[in-house]
Amino acid sequence: MLKKLIKLRSNISYEAKNCKKFVTLGLAVKRKDLLNLAEKIENSPLEDCGPSDDIDKQYAFASGFRDLSIRFISAVERIGDHELSSMLEGIDTDISDYIVDAHKLKAKLIPVIDAYKAAIEDPDFESKAIQNGVFIHFDTLEELRLIKTDDFDITKLVRMCEELNDSYNRGNLISSILLLRAILNHVPPIFGKKTFAQVVASSGRSAKNILGKLEDDARPIADFHNHILIRKKEHCPTISQLDPYKSCFEVLIQEIITLLHS
Repeated sequence: MLKKLIKLRSNISYEAKNCKKFVTLGLAVKRKDLLNLAEKIENSPLEDCGPSDDIDKQYAFASGFRDLSIRFISAVERIGDHELSSMLEGIDTDISDYIVDAHKLKAKLIPVIDAYKAAIEDPDFESKAIQNGVFIHFDTLEELRLIKTDDFDITKLVRMCEELNDSYNRGNLISSILLLRAILNHVPPIFGKKTFAQVVASSGRSAKNILGKLEDDARPIADFHNHILIRKKEHCPTISQLDPYKSCFEVLIQEIITLLHS
């Protein structure tokens, strides 16, 4: 049993340490795939079908373009570049079978393609996208992972941070925001407190202003998405609801690292 546990923890550590490498390789593949999809969208022969054509012909053209657009949008979202992702907001791929809607969809996607092509001209685009694609900086997480302390077992904390990064990178924002709340609930004993509200209250002025945003703003958003009962119309959390707290959360983890080192 002990050997199995050691092997499991070794595998988890290996996966976490190679996360950045996997993301980098993934971006290289995504660039190739995205450019290929972008070219297909740009060169799609929608002009060969018009509103006066047979409805079956319109359906063939429109549905084919819709499927291509869904693949392109999904690929863009997986990059983790928030500027590109924000351009996709409001673009609805649930179009009718009429060719005119396919033309409208193409007109909305072309600016996204142009923006992506301009972005990848920046030699630092991929490194920026890698960091934008995670919630906690790789270096900060690695520093936390390497801490050795007899006061607390941080195995679960490290794992939750790793899963937060993974969920955030995959665009699983419900999981991300609930993991964020779980971590806030998990760490107060490191500060000698029972609740995160007590951690905030006992912090110095600068830290209080930063950590207070997690308690006063991020937690209510997480609570809202966790506790709200189903209604006729629902909304999932967006990147805009989570992103403002990345820097605050990173300061929290850095404060934990400092305390555990002292």
